[in-house]
Amino acid sequence: MIVFIDTNLILDVMLENADFYEESNSVLSCCNKGYDFYISAAACTDIFYIVKRTLHNTEETKQVMKNLLTTVSVAGIDESCIRNALESNWNDFEDSVQHEVAQQINADIIVTRNQVDYKLSTVRIMTPAEFLSFAKA
Repeated sequence: MIVFIDTNLILDVMLENADFYEESNSVLSCCNKGYDFYISAAACTDIFYIVKRTLHNTEETKQVMKNLLTTVSVAGIDESCIRNALESNWNDFEDSVQHEVAQQINADIIVTRNQVDYKLSTVRIMTPAEFLSFAKA
């Protein structure tokens, strides 16, 4: 099963966001249970920038990213993703691009804390809690 992970979950874990760390970390722990996790290439650059800004250390940030890539795969963004996102009725361009990437890789689920941002999604949307319940079933 292909699961697209929204950037916010990755940042919750990497920055140890107290409010969401446990749940987001539990989602990522499911990678060894028959799920193929993906993030977008754009998410990689965003994550790198935010983590580096927090750690103030490029080499340490690179290692964090290398560790992440042992858990998730990276899905590319091509011109069709951008064009489709531009033609969509989504309010947030970034979320629209993420959705287009998820569609392109035939994701079964998008896991995000921001369900309202994905209300136009044609891919099934789950919160981390919903995904964890689903993964246990």
